[in-house]
Amino acid sequence: MPMYKNQPATAEEVYQDMCDRITSLELEPGLKISENQMSEVYGVSRSVIRTVFTRLNQRRLIEVYPQRGTYVSKIDLDFISDLLLLRTAIEKEVLYEIFTMKDKRQREEVERKLEQNLEKQRAYGRSDGYDAEFKVLDSEFHKILVDSVQRHNLMELMKEHMIHIARWRNFNVLFDKRVPEIIEQHAKIYQAIHDNDLTGALRAMSEHLETISNMYDRAIARYPEYFV
Repeated sequence: MPMYKNQPATAEEVYQDMCDRITSLELEPGLKISENQMSEVYGVSRSVIRTVFTRLNQRRLIEVYPQRGTYVSKIDLDFISDLLLLRTAIEKEVLYEIFTMKDKRQREEVERKLEQNLEKQRAYGRSDGYDAEFKVLDSEFHKILVDSVQRHNLMELMKEHMIHIARWRNFNVLFDKRVPEIIEQHAKIYQAIHDNDLTGALRAMSEHLETISNMYDRAIARYPEYFV
């Protein structure tokens, strides 16, 4: 691993950078790492790296095996499936509240924001990658819905584990080059809201967030070293 030109200086900065590198799959699932190695990479003491490793281990991002070493955690698809189920339940509740608690003017304001977001997303319609700018738009689409009914606390309850969903999302999108499909799914959610079709909106959200079953076997067959 190369030395960093602009090295993080504090334990918090090293921790955040390693979280980003694990989430983006730059540090691949199952990769063996060490305190000495990361101390050299970041130009910090082993005690700083030890603190970082403790936090990463608590967050299930690395696994420490006595006498064997430290490894970037593999992706646990059963765990991801449970997290996606919880997130889907939250976002479907958000949709239900939009349909049942918002008046026509308020709904139109939500639609306007979603439509503006979708217009920006469509600029990435032919993208093979998962560009940082598109990731922001992807997250913003869902945030518009959540914010419209002030359900921030529900999402905060999932915040600690969202990094695992983000890592899966990075793999999932890149594996099947899904950016055009994501845009289409967002458009279906928007259209159902526009058409006052609660059932359709709930169905579209489920289809959008349930991303494991249709690629489970293919993903494990191609990258068996990535998964538990």
